[in-house]
Amino acid sequence: MNLDGLTMSVLAKELNERLQTGQIQKLYQIDKTTLLFKIRALNEDQSLVITVGATPAMYLSKPLQDLPKEPSSLCMFLRKHIEGSRIVKVEQINGDRIMCIQTDKLEMDGSITSTFIYVELMGKYSNCIFVQDGIILESLIHVSPLMNRERSISPKLHYELPPNANRVSLMDFDYDEIKNLLTSFGDGTVQQSIRAIFNGFGKPLLDEVLLTSNLSGNEIISDLIPTQVDALAKALYELKIKLNESNGLLTLINDNNKKAHATFILQNYKVLKEYSTISEALEESINHTKSIHTADKELEKILTAAIKKEEVRHQKIKDELDDTNKMDTYKLYGDILMINAHLQVQYEPSIQLPNLLSEDGELLTIPLKPNLTIVENGQWYYKLYTKLKNRMVSGEYQLNASTTKLEYLKSILYSISLATTRESLEEIRKECMDAGIIKKSKKPLSYKLGKSNYIHLTIDEGEIFIGRNNQQNEYLTHRFAKPTDIWFHTQDIQGSHLILRLNVDPDDMILSKVAQYAAYFSKARETSKVPVDYTYIKNIKKPPGSPLGFVIFNTHQTMIVEPKKPDNYNES
Repeated sequence: MNLDGLTMSVLAKELNERLQTGQIQKLYQIDKTTLLFKIRALNEDQSLVITVGATPAMYLSKPLQDLPKEPSSLCMFLRKHIEGSRIVKVEQINGDRIMCIQTDKLEMDGSITSTFIYVELMGKYSNCIFVQDGIILESLIHVSPLMNRERSISPKLHYELPPNANRVSLMDFDYDEIKNLLTSFGDGTVQQSIRAIFNGFGKPLLDEVLLTSNLSGNEIISDLIPTQVDALAKALYELKIKLNESNGLLTLINDNNKKAHATFILQNYKVLKEYSTISEALEESINHTKSIHTADKELEKILTAAIKKEEVRHQKIKDELDDTNKMDTYKLYGDILMINAHLQVQYEPSIQLPNLLSEDGELLTIPLKPNLTIVENGQWYYKLYTKLKNRMVSGEYQLNASTTKLEYLKSILYSISLATTRESLEEIRKECMDAGIIKKSKKPLSYKLGKSNYIHLTIDEGEIFIGRNNQQNEYLTHRFAKPTDIWFHTQDIQGSHLILRLNVDPDDMILSKVAQYAAYFSKARETSKVPVDYTYIKNIKKPPGSPLGFVIFNTHQTMIVEPKKPDNYNES
């Protein structure tokens, strides 16, 4: 989500109101281009995310559960200078897409060190730069003279703002001053003049100003009559007032299906979605694009790659098994050639012989290796037959093993979507380590993983226990559940194991309701008519050596249901 400089003035106001006087308690580097600040402000914990990667943004986020265990060297360096600082203010610089966080830190000797964090949200030139006394302390991205001849960014260099120093912020001027700027510095067309004088104008807001002032934008500004200059200055001043009074963000759409983002309703647009804060909109956009590589996103990426690799292997095994269809043909060729062993056919590419093993006795064209005799060709076909026969036996075993592995990997990938706590994510990571999907961490956990992280719901007829991942599924099904409990799982679809423990006799209404919950806690959540298998726990068996969460059963029933979220389930 790209915001123009004027909309960022509202974001700066939003962040300043929420963070001013707050204390930076912890700093994390989530990935190469993303920082997370844990801030205590207004008697509550705030999470400020600054990312300057593919989707540059700065916003207040919901608490992130899966943070890096080990800090990077950059993170350790910044913690030394930043942690414990108080935020003096958050402001926008010159109406441009540059935010500045001023922090003060009380040192051991009683002195105060001020650090300015410049967040430049300018597309591919975005950066987050830490400055003390005008000197760059560090930055997320170092820029050498070879990368940018106009401006280098590296520790110990003087910090300079990006170009556009001649442009000013609309938010700093009143009506008369805006009018004077237009008449004194306007040059070229109206559009060119507005963009040359003021920072932060995106096309939607520029169009709004032109529409309000009844101008097309292509008029030469020096040719405007006084009433037109007044109308333009008034439109710009009204825009400033609206921005000052705005909160939140709107996603808008016009008749041409073009979307725009603004803090108030624009003319010729209608509201598509409304956000109470700009941070909320930015967080949704970042989560949708998955542009921040948190540890769980990295794990998801590893699993997705492992699934693709196994799918390629799975298809290769299937293709090899398809070749075994030629097995009987090769044996027949070998038999026919041996029957006709007396023939001299060396240096011939093929031979036509009657099929003496068939009642019809049809002619067969048998390809030959020209450098071999007819007997040697027959022996060659027998070898091909034996090779394919052995391949069929091992191939079927490998195909079954590959199918099981694919289902297992997909079940782990699904379980990430249910992980809402750090403990749940650590369980999944531990499972991946045990399965050899990722390397085992040398650093032990600072806490012990519990066994009660599964979802527990109560209903009028009893209780429901739902696994969030394979470890919990394994525990619930094979250790926790009683033989008289009823087990639910979607048929051939990755999902959670549901255990139903009743204090009444089961009936179709209860079973149907819980089957709907089982469909909800599966990959088929967004679909309809989901098949759900259910049976008593006493019928569930675990094959020796099978992966976590894998079960078999002989007796079961299947119900087709619509997924339904339990009324008393809170996803957070």
